[in-house]
Amino acid sequence: MELYQLKIFVTVAKTGAVTKASEQLYLSQPAVSAQIKTLEEELGLSLFDRTVRGMSLTPHGVVILSKAEQLLAQQRDLLDEARRLRGGLSGRLRLGSNRGASAVLLGKLLAQLSETAPELDVSLEFGSPPDIATALREGRLDAGFYTEYEQQELLFSTPVDSFGIQLAVSPQLLPAAFRAEPEPDWQWLALLPWISAPAGSCCGRVAESLFRQQQFRPAKMIEADQEHLVRALISSGVGIGLLHTPTARDAAAKGEVRLIGPVLQQVQLVFGCLARRQQEPLLTVVMQLMAQIADETAHNYAS
Repeated sequence: MELYQLKIFVTVAKTGAVTKASEQLYLSQPAVSAQIKTLEEELGLSLFDRTVRGMSLTPHGVVILSKAEQLLAQQRDLLDEARRLRGGLSGRLRLGSNRGASAVLLGKLLAQLSETAPELDVSLEFGSPPDIATALREGRLDAGFYTEYEQQELLFSTPVDSFGIQLAVSPQLLPAAFRAEPEPDWQWLALLPWISAPAGSCCGRVAESLFRQQQFRPAKMIEADQEHLVRALISSGVGIGLLHTPTARDAAAKGEVRLIGPVLQQVQLVFGCLARRQQEPLLTVVMQLMAQIADETAHNYAS
C-alpha cells in the first residue's frame, strides 16, 4: 500500500465520484479506478458502494477514511519538519541596510533567499549605520549591514566590502587656477556650500573629522541622506561634497565632477548579528550565505 493510493482514496471519498477525483488529481478515470481496486484487494475490504449516482463509502470505508486522513496529515507534518531541519530557513528574518553601499549585496542576498528559502518571510528596515548597529544590539533586527569604525560590542560580523571616501566638486565651480593644484585649498573650499550625508553615516563622519582637522566649518551645509542625491547636487554645481570611491570615480569618468585630493579614508562594510545569536540555525545560514556572496562579488570585481 502506497501513500498515493490513500490520497486517491480520500479524494474519491470526498468528491463522491471517480470523474471529479480524476480531474482534481490530473489522472485518467481508469487509473483512479484501478488504484481503488488495488487498495481494496490489498486491504481485503470493500471501501465503496458503486451506484448510478456515484461512489459512497461502505461502513468499512468510513473507518479506513479516518485512518487514511491521519496518515496523510502525518506525512505533511513529516515534510514540514524535514524542511525546518534542512536549514532552519523558515519563519521571519528582519534585515537592516542603508540605501547606498550595501544595495548591491542586499539585492543578491534577497535573490538567494528567495530561491533557497521561499517560505522565509523577510522584512527590511533602512537606516544609518549606527541605527542599524543599535537595532541589532536591541534585538529589533536579526541581521544587517553597517560600517565598522570601531569594534561593536555584543555584535558578530563578517567583512563584505570596503570603499574609500573622496572629495568631489563640479568642474563649473572649480577655478581654472585651482585645477592644477595637487593639494586642496581649504580656505577656498571652506567658502563653498557643502553637501553632506547625515552625521551618523560614513561620509558624515568623515566630513566632521575633516572639518576638525582643517579647523573650519562651512557657512552653509545641505544634508542629503542618499548618495545619488549627493552626486546630483555636486554635479549640478550646488556645492562640494564627499562620495564613495566607486561613485566618485564613475562621476569623474563621465565629466560630472572633479576629484580633489587623495582618498580621505577607507571604510569597512560588514554584515552582522548579535554574537549570542550567531549559532541559531537561520542566522548561521544567512551569515554564511552573505560571506559567500561577498567573496563571489570581490572575485568578480578582481577578474
